[in-house]
Amino acid sequence: MRVTHRAALLSAVVAALVLPALPAAAAIAPLPETVLKVKSIEWQPRTGNVAVTARVKCSGEGTFRWAATVDQRDAQARNSSNVPCDDDGYLSTLILDPRDGRFHPGAAQFTLEQYIENDHAGIGSATLKFIRITPR
Repeated sequence: MRVTHRAALLSAVVAALVLPALPAAAAIAPLPETVLKVKSIEWQPRTGNVAVTARVKCSGEGTFRWAATVDQRDAQARNSSNVPCDDDGYLSTLILDPRDGRFHPGAAQFTLEQYIENDHAGIGSATLKFIRITPR
């Protein structure tokens, strides 16, 4: 899932809303550009956990955090990770370990979130979809 264009659009909207309220001399730095693309969602049968691996990248000044949640019957887990804004892309893996119960093959609800901010503005977005956890 590529969200660079959505983040740039939301950055422009936030800047348009905030700019009129600031003195004319104040300069607004754009939000960092980000890439968040899920590569895999894998069930780990030994532990009952789910591993979510995504390609992430952040360029510019600010911070970028991504999070994933899986909700299935009586098991739910969420985890997040900060991504340095150093213009280096890499694969990042979140292990979702439900505190009560464990995940099983079958239908589940998956939520992918991202939070982008700098000193002047910030945005967050979430994408919800239904997935099927499959055994290897």
